[in-house]
Amino acid sequence: MTRSSDRLKTLLRERLTDYEESGVIEALSSSDGGEVATISRSDLPPELVSAIADRLGLIELLGFRGTCKEWHSASSTASAQIESSPNHNPWFLLYGENSECVLYNESDKKKYTISIPELDGATCLASDEGWLLLFKKGSIFFFCPFSGAKIDLPQFPHSELSNHVAAFSSPPTSHECIVSVINRRDKLKLELNVVHRGDNTWTKHEQNDPLDYSDNVTCATYHEGHFYYLDNKDGLLTFSVSDKTWMLYRIIEDDSDSNADRLHFGFRRSYFGKTDVKKGLELEDNVSISTCGTRSSNRLFINNESVKASKEPESRHLKGIWIQPRFHQIPPNQSWLL
Repeated sequence: MTRSSDRLKTLLRERLTDYEESGVIEALSSSDGGEVATISRSDLPPELVSAIADRLGLIELLGFRGTCKEWHSASSTASAQIESSPNHNPWFLLYGENSECVLYNESDKKKYTISIPELDGATCLASDEGWLLLFKKGSIFFFCPFSGAKIDLPQFPHSELSNHVAAFSSPPTSHECIVSVINRRDKLKLELNVVHRGDNTWTKHEQNDPLDYSDNVTCATYHEGHFYYLDNKDGLLTFSVSDKTWMLYRIIEDDSDSNADRLHFGFRRSYFGKTDVKKGLELEDNVSISTCGTRSSNRLFINNESVKASKEPESRHLKGIWIQPRFHQIPPNQSWLL
């Protein structure tokens, strides 16, 4: 990952004035006649390192924490500025060929190359608040690509997935976390697998003929005890966690009927195609992409998409994730089981 070394040096110089006399900084002549600050990393006071880390953006913070173990430890409580920015847009993470991924920030039109081995051969089923729910080689696990935090879930009932969509009720570190994974078994039946935090097995639920069989579930979310599953047209299926009941709805845009139930969230379809992300990523015309949506705010969700290549025949298929930039850290012994 590219490190913003100039900004780090500037921050260090701003904060190291009180430490120059102690020998922490040694001014040396550079090859071009200027001066360069040589810093003994291990000698920097932890409170100073922490103060610097608190002023960094997400990408800078990643590089900062990877510098050495002393800096990683001292910056463990730092929170990137981007995390506290209100109503910021999600970033886009492109993967699918190997461990090398591209992270794109649409707001400032910048992209970064980042190595994420966990995404090599994986498929993202859900993305929310910086946590990804990944399926890889028959295993399902939560993963934060910015910190490397990982929480394994119980063995999934299926060794292969196809058109599966998932959602989780709360962060995986919460004792209240519930995960649901839904897919269409055939034209007449949907299969839903649910696991609660602390469970060591998944529970299967089935529903006959709930939606038009030609439609796929493209968005899943959770609200106050119910999972919501939207198809690519106007179908909405809900599942009650407490009484295990299903309800089928049709979404209408006309709000004149005061007796109609209201959705507790908004959603965006074809979001990838309506942005300049593909242009910013400099993708070739023969690239197709399947994306995993996310919650872009408390009440707005981005649907999954399948974007065809604009030039045939297709020679490359990549995957993408809309993700909120977060740096989650967990205890070494963190487990799904309570």
